[in-house]
Parts: sequence; C-alpha cells; structure tokens
Amino acid sequence: MATTVDLGLVETYVEDHVTGATGIIERLGRMQGAPGLVGVADDLARLRAELVEERALHLATARDLGLAPSRSKRVLAAVAERAARLKPNRRLRTPSPLTPLLELEIVRSGIEGKRLGWLTLRAHADDLGLDGPRIDGLVERSRDQAVRVEAMAAHVRGGAFDPTSVQPRRDRS
Repeated sequence: MATTVDLGLVETYVEDHVTGATGIIERLGRMQGAPGLVGVADDLARLRAELVEERALHLATARDLGLAPSRSKRVLAAVAERAARLKPNRRLRTPSPLTPLLELEIVRSGIEGKRLGWLTLRAHADDLGLDGPRIDGLVERSRDQAVRVEAMAAHVRGGAFDPTSVQPRRDRS
C-alpha cells in the first residue's frame, strides 16, 4: 500500500472513469428504445439511473479530494460514443439483429471496468480518506449489475444471427 499518493494521478484515474461512465450512460439512454431491446427497456432504464448516480459519486469524490475532472473529456466520450454508432453492420436501412447483443456486451465491459475502478480506489481508500465500506458496496453493486446485463444479453442472444428477430423502429409521431 502506498503511503504517498499523487493526487494528479488520482485525478486522471477518476477522470477516466467518469469519462467511461459518461459513454456507457449515453449508450444506455439510446438503447432503451432500440429495436431488439424493447423487452429489457425497464432494466436498461434502471441500470442507467444507477450509473448516473455512481458517476455523481465519482464527481463528488473528486471534489472532496480537491480535484477537478475535465468536462472536455466527458464531452469527447459522448462524441466518441455517437461516432461508434456509425460502424458498418451490413445493413443500411434496417437494424442488425447483432446490434442488441453487441450493445449489451459493450455495456458489460464498461461495468467490469467500473468495478475494477472501485477496487483500485478501495485499495487506496485509507490514503485518500475515502469510505472503504461504501466503496465495497459499489463493488458489489457492480457485480450485481454485471449479472443483470448478462441476463439481458441471454434474452437477446438467441436472435443475434436471425435476420427476422429485430424489427425496424416505428415512427413516434
């Protein structure tokens, strides 16, 4: 365990996790109404709300430590998330049946990164004056979220290669 902590490194670390959370939150917001994910929309909304809350905790932690995470990194993450939507999926006018599964796999990866971030902060909680038991709860919450996302993925996995499994979005007029 380090006895000296470079707050500049902590700032970068927290900033990167806030940036990652921003990207996943944006993705979840978009996924809620996506074809192929209608059956898990409520689960996605709940998960998104939890991640918004956790991002706020990261920002509060940064403020408590006297750090100022960069807003520009979060904006860049949101732009990158939008650009990622442009990936080719072999279809121009209809949604790909792979998209729901791939989106959930990306979210699952983000949650694992978040869990590891909480573990790292937990390892330095004493040096940083952070609430270790609270972080332990966030680690456990991340595990629960991963299980829930896997259940959502199981819900859509069977149709991933079936071209009839995803219907186009309906106009919301």
